[in-house]
Formats: sequence, C-alpha cells, structure tokens
Amino acid sequence: MTKLLEIDQLSIEFASGSGTVRVVNGVRLELEAGETLGIVGESGSGKSVTSLSIMRLLPKGLAKVAEGDIRLHGRSLLDMSEAEMQKVRGNQIATIFQEPMTALNPVFKIGRQVRESIRQHSRKSKREAHKEAIVLLGEVGISAPEQIMEAYPHQLSGGMRQRVMIAMAMASNPDILIADEPTTALDVTIQAQILELMKKLQQERGAAIIFITHDLGVVAEMCDRVAVMYAGQIVEQGDVRTLFKEPKHPYTIGLLNSMPQFSGEKKRLEAISGQVPHPSEYLPGCRFAERCPSKMDVCESIEPALYDFGNQHRCKCHLYRGDMDAAHS
Repeated sequence: MTKLLEIDQLSIEFASGSGTVRVVNGVRLELEAGETLGIVGESGSGKSVTSLSIMRLLPKGLAKVAEGDIRLHGRSLLDMSEAEMQKVRGNQIATIFQEPMTALNPVFKIGRQVRESIRQHSRKSKREAHKEAIVLLGEVGISAPEQIMEAYPHQLSGGMRQRVMIAMAMASNPDILIADEPTTALDVTIQAQILELMKKLQQERGAAIIFITHDLGVVAEMCDRVAVMYAGQIVEQGDVRTLFKEPKHPYTIGLLNSMPQFSGEKKRLEAISGQVPHPSEYLPGCRFAERCPSKMDVCESIEPALYDFGNQHRCKCHLYRGDMDAAHS
C-alpha cells in the first residue's frame, strides 16, 4: 500500500559566506493517512526546514534539496512544476505556523482572509465563501463568528488568531496538516484548548498531521508516532508509547529526563550539557558525541548506522552495534 507521504533520504543545503552547508542530512520519514507524526528536537535541529521542504517553500537562492525525494501519494513533489505545487499547497497539504500574527495580513479583516483562503481552492462565489467562512470559524470554537469576520488580526487574542489560522488551513479539507510549533506562543490553558481542537478536527475530517515541536508533553498528548531530530538527522523514531517507555538514544533519554514528572518519586530535573552544534561544525562521527554521557572512541570518527528494533522503532547509535551484530549472527 502506498504511504500518504514519504520522505526518502532527504538532504538540504544552505548557501553561506564560507560555502555550502548541509543542514538536514538523510532524513527518512513516512506518514500514513489519518495518523499524527511528531517531529521533536531542540531549536536548530532541522525540524522546520524539513517541513518547509515538504511545501517547497525553502528560501530560493539560499536553500535547496541536495539529495533525496518527497512523495505524496507516490508522486514526487520535487518533480512538480510550480503551478502543480500551487494546487498541492492548501488543497492537499496545509500549514499552521507558530506565530499567527506574522501569518495573517494585519491590514485586512479576518473575514476577507478566510474567504480568500476558501476561494483560492474552490470555485465558490464570494457570498458562498462568506457563509462557509462563518461556519468554519464556528467549527474552530469561535463564538460570534459574524463579529470576528469584521475584526482585524490585532484585535484578537493569540488563541483566537491561532483558531483563525486553523480554520483557514482546514478550509479545503487537506490530506495533511503541518503544525509548526502552533501552541508555543500561547499560555498553558489556551494551548490545551488548541490541541483539543486539532484532535477534534482530525477525527471529524480524517487529516494526517505532522506536529513539529520541542515539547515532549505535546507529543505524548497528540501523536501516534514520533521522530527525534538532532543536528539535521533523525536519531530515533517509533510509536509514542514504545519511545517513551523504552527510549534507546542518549539524546532521547536526555530529553525525557528533562521533563517535569507530576507523579511518583520527586527528583531533580536533568539537563543536557552543551548545545546543538552549528551545521558548519558537524563532526564526521556521531553529531551528539560531544554532549553524550555514553560517548565511546568510535563515536567521534564513525557515523553510527540506523538500527532497527522492530515495530518501526529505529535508533542511530553505536551503543547497539554489538547487540545487532549478535542478533544477525
């Protein structure tokens, strides 16, 4: 069966003053219809760049896909013309951005922007789009949608603006919704409401979601599977329950140990020392080696393989080289 979305050995390069820098390297991901895939990692790990490449929105002249492919329903997005991609964006793949104030046009009323989003992907008249916009705003939990249609973005709260963005994204019933840190700028109560809204809309409309975040708590709440990114690579991926219960990669373990626990024995939160290296400073071996408490000599010189533990649980770490060699002997 063809996967809904396949990212196959994706590598992305940026131009810099000192030459070309590879910021994403060999990423492999798959997305099934109706599922939620979380991509988690620190700032600078390559999460958002990967999502922009899916939409073919990498900054022209500055970034490019150097290797690999991205396929939607088995068809390469990278081989499509710009006119074909215009039909994919919004219709089949839609995006919710982190800060809606920068995504919404400040000089146009909410109603006009939602109407245009609807008409861009359908042949509906202005009147029909207006009626549908009111319905959509109501579906995302906005009370008095007729009044909100007449408001400007700056007149709404952050949570309300994010609901408007979700309404616009869902206007054409996309197959895939990419949510790039959609709750980061919101307080905890509003964040919970937005997450609940997205789950509700997914159940009703059947869209698959790629949820990009640095918050493992959000991953546990929202996602079926999770991919952990570090320094432009996927270092571990698997279903959420397995990865939280049996994390394999030292980076994943470090992220989980840095999460507050609200039950069981109280213990001091652990922090991962150091910071994500700049792409121009990536080492030839394991990119996490300099911060890893389990570092071995081999980690500094040889890039680890991706080891498969079954049930789609994979980890890129030298710690399991002996185990896998024994398993295949």
